[in-house]
Amino acid sequence: MESLAQLEALCERLYNSQDSAERAHAENALKCFSVNTDYISQCQYILDNASTPYSLMLASSSLLKQVTDHSLSLQLRLDIRNYLINYLATRGPLPQFVNASLIQLLCRVTKFGWFDDDKFREVVKEATDFLSQLIPFGSVKEAKASRSFGISEMML
Repeated sequence: MESLAQLEALCERLYNSQDSAERAHAENALKCFSVNTDYISQCQYILDNASTPYSLMLASSSLLKQVTDHSLSLQLRLDIRNYLINYLATRGPLPQFVNASLIQLLCRVTKFGWFDDDKFREVVKEATDFLSQLIPFGSVKEAKASRSFGISEMML
């Protein structure tokens, strides 16, 4: 891949093109990210630097395939896990489909490492701590009440 802009254009074609030949060409050009473990660091680079959601989706789905299909070292899986937790906590708003893919990746890494290292089991506590910082406990009840009130108003 010559440049990030070229990769982003290929991702756009992969996910949006109506032409099956164009999609197949893009898929073929981008396949290396999901089958070759040497490209794991490039996926991280894409997540850190890409500006299009389709590029982020490629990186996330490629990492998911790598984690699922290859026996990655414990240290690499821990590095991916720690990177994802930090990325999800610090990255600005992302499209819902990208968030869902990244969370699926975090869940898969956690599942495969659950019995290998206690760090993987800390994800529940870390997620709880993170969520409690976003919404104070009392606000959750208030938010639920206001949402249900809004729904009942719409039904009237």
